[in-house]
Amino acid sequence: MADSGLDNLEERVIVLRDKAAREGIEIPDEVIDFMAHKYSVPQALKGALINVSAYAMRRGIPLTLEVAEHVLDGTRRSRDKKVTVEPYGDSIGPADEPKEDVATESGPIVSEFAEPDLDIEPADRQFDAPGFSQNIEPVSAWKVYPEPDAPLFSYEEYLESATAEEYPVVVPTVEESSAAATESDESRESNAVQSEDVYFVPMRTERKRSLTERAGSALVRAGLGDVIAEGDKVAIKVHFGEKGNTAFVSPIYVREVVRLVKEAGGKPFLTDANTLYSGQRDNAIDHIECAIHNGFSYSTVEAPIIISDGIDGRDGIDIPIQGGKHFETVRLGSASVHADAMVVISHVKGHGEAGFGGAIKNVGMGLGTRAAKQRMHSVVKPNVVAEKCTRCGRCVQWCPVACIGIGPNHEDKAIIDSEACIGCGECVAACSHGAVNVEWGSDKNAFQERIVEHAYGLFTEKGNKMIYLNFLTDISPECDCWSFSDASIVPDIGILASRDIVAIEQASYDMVTEAVGSVGSVGEGLSAGVDKFHAIHEIDGQVAIAYAESLGMGTRNYSIKKIG
Repeated sequence: MADSGLDNLEERVIVLRDKAAREGIEIPDEVIDFMAHKYSVPQALKGALINVSAYAMRRGIPLTLEVAEHVLDGTRRSRDKKVTVEPYGDSIGPADEPKEDVATESGPIVSEFAEPDLDIEPADRQFDAPGFSQNIEPVSAWKVYPEPDAPLFSYEEYLESATAEEYPVVVPTVEESSAAATESDESRESNAVQSEDVYFVPMRTERKRSLTERAGSALVRAGLGDVIAEGDKVAIKVHFGEKGNTAFVSPIYVREVVRLVKEAGGKPFLTDANTLYSGQRDNAIDHIECAIHNGFSYSTVEAPIIISDGIDGRDGIDIPIQGGKHFETVRLGSASVHADAMVVISHVKGHGEAGFGGAIKNVGMGLGTRAAKQRMHSVVKPNVVAEKCTRCGRCVQWCPVACIGIGPNHEDKAIIDSEACIGCGECVAACSHGAVNVEWGSDKNAFQERIVEHAYGLFTEKGNKMIYLNFLTDISPECDCWSFSDASIVPDIGILASRDIVAIEQASYDMVTEAVGSVGSVGEGLSAGVDKFHAIHEIDGQVAIAYAESLGMGTRNYSIKKIG
């Protein structure tokens, strides 16, 4: 049974004291009172208590009212200044209209320490966010049901088992000024009725089933058998990660996908396209060596690796698209185009230029040829802030066209040759001192839209022959292209599977938004309901999702189905 709100304040206090007693948490009366006034749903009360106590315990500090306010209200410290981050930023309502704490009723998605009960009833209230204006249920309000008790192992058993019940989750649409979605109120109302299934595998197992097994179950439940026909050549799109990176999706899960593809009658191969930047994956030879280094050998995953755009990144096919703002054709790696079907395995994380990276970026940027990647990046115009430059040379090392130089004198700083610059933005990500700024030109959303149009090219080729698996684990603030992985910005959430690329992206984004920022990460102090990707990168990462919806690639309305 789903949790419902407790109107009686004393009942909320009882829930908190009972939870504290069972967990052995000593909590002051003023903190109990603060939480009881802030949340009404029992699950939210318990989650708040666990998150606050875990924060204090890890830091070895007393659990005080100040600590509780810090964790639950979103006050955090940046590198060089103290800022207060309101849930979802500024309200779009009138200036004198009070901002509403979106976490008030639904509470945070509970952390790894909290109880696994995720049956949460939606609360009726105004959704208050920049770029959103619609009276809807909160995005955190999904209702999930356990699947059948029988263990599911084989592909056939997956197909024979009953499906879970569904509950539609209506998500916000981007306002008209956001170039991505300008649909009318009538079409919004129509979209709100229709939703796509997104299967959710939480980290916690209720029946002692492995995460790999449940991920496979989600993939099959999402419709793997409908995507793959007997004898199909199936591309499994993965990100092999750079050497030194640890956040990419583990080969253990990829092997399970390979097994299921074979059982469905397909012939799987792993694929990715070469990178634009000068790292370990800018040509097929080094790319495959890097993949093997990170565990993607044939003996591990039981499938060969075929680099999609060939040995030097020039083996591509031009695909015409209609309705795009930026391109009439997009160039994608030939192996991905020639494949009969595709399983897209994506690691959800932040991104310095797009804000958010998931399945859309994994397909669009990930399968574009090196020339296509340059076209996608061409709106980025970097420049160096001389007083911040330390002459470390990292920007010079990462520039793929050698357009950055540092003079011989000690006072000389890095200089970017603007005529030779291709706008890839690697220098921005490479600089750890904030000395390289980005000028986005006339439209700061164009970079995300260009990525979407390349994903749209493959979508027009494959359509219903694609299926998606998103991993909400090790959610690093930066892309897996880096040779390191920073701490996860929120606790591990789980794995999602769907046939709809837009629905799975929106569900992924919402779940990270509704999680509480992890202690010790750049997300520390960001409370449930705060857009983590926007708070960290100051980029609206949902532009790509809404633009993909406007191109007909899927819907942002989804129904969550839990696989326990």
